[in-house]
Amino acid sequence: MANFAQSWTRGMASLIGLFAPGSAIAYMRRRQALASYAAASTSGPNQAWRPGNKSADEIIKTDHKLMRGRARSLIRDSTHVSGAIRKICNNVVFRGIKPQAGLTLPDGSLSKKQNDDAEDARKRWADKVRFHEMENLVLRHLWSDGELFVHYYFDPALMDVGLIPLGVELLECDHLDTSKNSYAPGSRIKQGIQYDASGNIEGYWLFPEHPGDSGWLGIGDSKFYPASVIDHIFVRDRISQNRGVSWLAAIVMEMRDFYEYQSGERIAKRLAAAMGLFVTTPYPEQLGNFNPFTGSDKLTIDDIPKYMESGRILTLPPGMTIESPNSDRPGQTYEPYTKTSLRGASTGFCMSYEAYANDYTDASYSSARSASLEERRGYMVQQLIVGSRFHAPGWERLWQMNYLSKTVPSVPEAIPVVWQMPGWPWIDPYKDSKAAEQDLKNGTTSRHKLCMERGVDYDEIMADRSREKKDGFDATDPGGQTV
Repeated sequence: MANFAQSWTRGMASLIGLFAPGSAIAYMRRRQALASYAAASTSGPNQAWRPGNKSADEIIKTDHKLMRGRARSLIRDSTHVSGAIRKICNNVVFRGIKPQAGLTLPDGSLSKKQNDDAEDARKRWADKVRFHEMENLVLRHLWSDGELFVHYYFDPALMDVGLIPLGVELLECDHLDTSKNSYAPGSRIKQGIQYDASGNIEGYWLFPEHPGDSGWLGIGDSKFYPASVIDHIFVRDRISQNRGVSWLAAIVMEMRDFYEYQSGERIAKRLAAAMGLFVTTPYPEQLGNFNPFTGSDKLTIDDIPKYMESGRILTLPPGMTIESPNSDRPGQTYEPYTKTSLRGASTGFCMSYEAYANDYTDASYSSARSASLEERRGYMVQQLIVGSRFHAPGWERLWQMNYLSKTVPSVPEAIPVVWQMPGWPWIDPYKDSKAAEQDLKNGTTSRHKLCMERGVDYDEIMADRSREKKDGFDATDPGGQTV
């Protein structure tokens, strides 16, 4: 078939060339361009590379369980992966993502009392439900599992202690009953997620208890939870995707191989270190007529001690030698291979190699600074995901519950909010502060924005400066104005 197509192309080009040689050349080029893409080549080593084109949900259905199990195993066992997840949480969450309520008065100014009441009520509630711990868990499960569920419910125990009675429960994706499937008209269920006729999510079929806590006979049947009380947090990578995929999926096998390689090198080096001396003789059947270890007349293999104390002087029989083992493990290729593997994995974590591997030996100041700035951009994206998918829906539900319970009657049902994300200190404090001062003079930024970038509360800074002024300290800002 391919030969026929080529013959046809040459024939047509020859025919066109009789009247318009230039058009014939253009025709040949276009036909060659249409022939194939290099990415679709099936010759040579690419013959076996024929991935399918299933929908994202179909691939997730078959691979998700094993994939998240492997990702969780790496986080438990691999020092690099475990440390990377902790570093990510330390940078993305740090001391917590904090709300700044934005209720205003009729004249447009901020309503300080209402905002303070709202922020104080939310802080007391968050401390009680251990919300900061949940922030870290949300991010950790996005990396390990790619998804999780948040269950909101009425909690009378919170109301008894004067708090807004909104209970929050995090559920691992294992709770989803993926065996629940139905394609009935008007309401279909796909991998435990129920949709209406328009494709909107109606709710989720979840196991009340974690399936891994006991055998299948002990967990009971799944129950339906409406979407109004469940948030399904995940990041969509494909249009046909309705469940999350572990953010470690691309590096699971690479880091597993590296983990096994390191384990093998460590065991080999340990075995080599356990060998102290090798005793050799050309006459094993007749080792000698004098035993320097016991003083007897005969030396046998059993008489050679397993260990020797330092500083001991011995006379060896003729022909006997003592050699120390010489191990070249891990060898000259260990460091290059380690660096190459960790560089690839650091890309999957959106981290710099230096931060991921704790190796700053070859980094210059400029390269480390550039890598750190790029790394922080990745952290800010994760902050946006956690803030928009976890904090924002929880904030709305909190004040809806407060409106029903009248726990804090001074605030309305809907409260505008700005999320104060954790920031980072300046890399070069002197130069960065000078640049910030110049930006303030040029009017290209504001003090409030600078505080937001560094992860500090502008109102708290201004209140502290006012107190310092009352205490007699100089409260002059870089522009020469007194607070």
